[in-house]
Amino acid sequence: MNRLKRFAANAAIIGGVSIFMRIISVMFNAYAANAVGAEGIGVYSLITSVYVFAVTLATSGINLAVTRLVSEELAHGNERGAIACVRKCVTYSLIFGFSAALLMFFFARPIGENILGDERTVLSLKALSVSLPFIALSNVLSGYFNAVRRVSKSASASVTEQFVKIGITVLFLQMIGPRSVEYSCLALVLGTSISEGLSFIYLTLFYFHDKKKHIGNSGSVPRGLTSRMLHISLPIAASAYLRSALVTVEHILIPRGLRRHGAGQSEALASYGTIHGMVFPLIFFPSAVSATFASLIVPELSELCAKYGRRDARHIKYVVSRAITMTVMFGALCAGVFILFSDSLGLLVYKSEEAAKYIGIFAVLIPLMYLDTTVDGMLKGLNEQLNSMKYNIIDAALSVFLVYTLLPKMGIGGYVVCVFATELVNDVLSLTRLIKVTGVKINIWRTVFCPVLSVIGAGTVTNLLLRSLPFAFHSLLVETVCGILVLAVIYVAFLVAFGGISAQDLEWIKSIFSKKERACA
Repeated sequence: MNRLKRFAANAAIIGGVSIFMRIISVMFNAYAANAVGAEGIGVYSLITSVYVFAVTLATSGINLAVTRLVSEELAHGNERGAIACVRKCVTYSLIFGFSAALLMFFFARPIGENILGDERTVLSLKALSVSLPFIALSNVLSGYFNAVRRVSKSASASVTEQFVKIGITVLFLQMIGPRSVEYSCLALVLGTSISEGLSFIYLTLFYFHDKKKHIGNSGSVPRGLTSRMLHISLPIAASAYLRSALVTVEHILIPRGLRRHGAGQSEALASYGTIHGMVFPLIFFPSAVSATFASLIVPELSELCAKYGRRDARHIKYVVSRAITMTVMFGALCAGVFILFSDSLGLLVYKSEEAAKYIGIFAVLIPLMYLDTTVDGMLKGLNEQLNSMKYNIIDAALSVFLVYTLLPKMGIGGYVVCVFATELVNDVLSLTRLIKVTGVKINIWRTVFCPVLSVIGAGTVTNLLLRSLPFAFHSLLVETVCGILVLAVIYVAFLVAFGGISAQDLEWIKSIFSKKERACA
């Protein structure tokens, strides 16, 4: 199987699994939102903001380190070196994973009471601390499977983990959830902790089987492996700590800023929970496609860099150019869907008019959000992870400043301004760096104007068609699904008409499924 077909096969596996999991996740989020209420989701979001920082500490950049090191060793045919990389990274993860777990467990009360300002978060923080070592080790194994391009193993582990998590959470919500908001949040996090442990066991079994079947004893253990690992992981870890800390501060400041604007405690947590617990998970649902591409492109670009160098080659420029164009096209379609059907989706998924309003507002940013994910993945594959993290830190610091200054004056509208400003800044910085290090040239018409004009035209035509139908749909779900399908078809037609999708693109897609080998154009 050549590089293109292997990449497409892995993308199909991970992308399909990710979309399936996100469908389940959105459905589960809707169930959880109805079960614990907007205030409960707000408290849970506060807990999650601290947990994300703890996960950052536990993993400390190890996933990218494993992927990069194993890819580089295998690019030179050194199989023993690849396994040595995994072992070294396991030791690293044990140290950081257990350290993060102990810190989170013993400092749960001061964090919950003094920093988050809500003692109802303490029990959940302690319960989540148990999962941190398992997450760190699982990151090593998933990085290995990503590097060897056998992502079906980690994909199946993710599916299993998700279903276990949902089953356990539903059980605990029924058993202890009705007691209070505190126990509802505890029920939500217990499923996470238990499923992470089981996922690690699952991945471990797959790893040993994969190593025995596919990895031989050729090559030797390279010298300086520890320094190579630390050279990748520690700078990323330090940058990730700072960014994650800033994001955590931002999330803590949001409900406080809303209260300073005049909202009550419950109202502030409800507004915060609506946006972060309902709206963002929904509009990021289709980003499974771009996130899949971003994760798979890291080992591809790492291997190309190891063989040819960053600027040497048409291969890298070809991949980067096509990735940017396809991501923007896909993001524009998703933006059109969420803008045109925001009311329907808000009512269908969450039964919330407020959620529907913010779905339509934040949907405008979807092309930039999805592009940011893809560009970050490409920068990491090109050994530009430090610059990527630097831009994310700038993004997070600007978010904290804007949240602190705007929310007390403008309320939730200030947070909307904050998200728009920071997303634009991050995209400009990241994309500028990517263009500089690769020398790639972006076709502005094809990459920007064509998708925008196409989605505007498709949205207008779809809206007119739905309004002029001689019959009425008896189901909002059926009407929404049919409308989305019509919008997608018309959007593709507009892209072809405007030259966004060319004959070369169709040949490229055809080559993926053909038996004839084809090099990058």
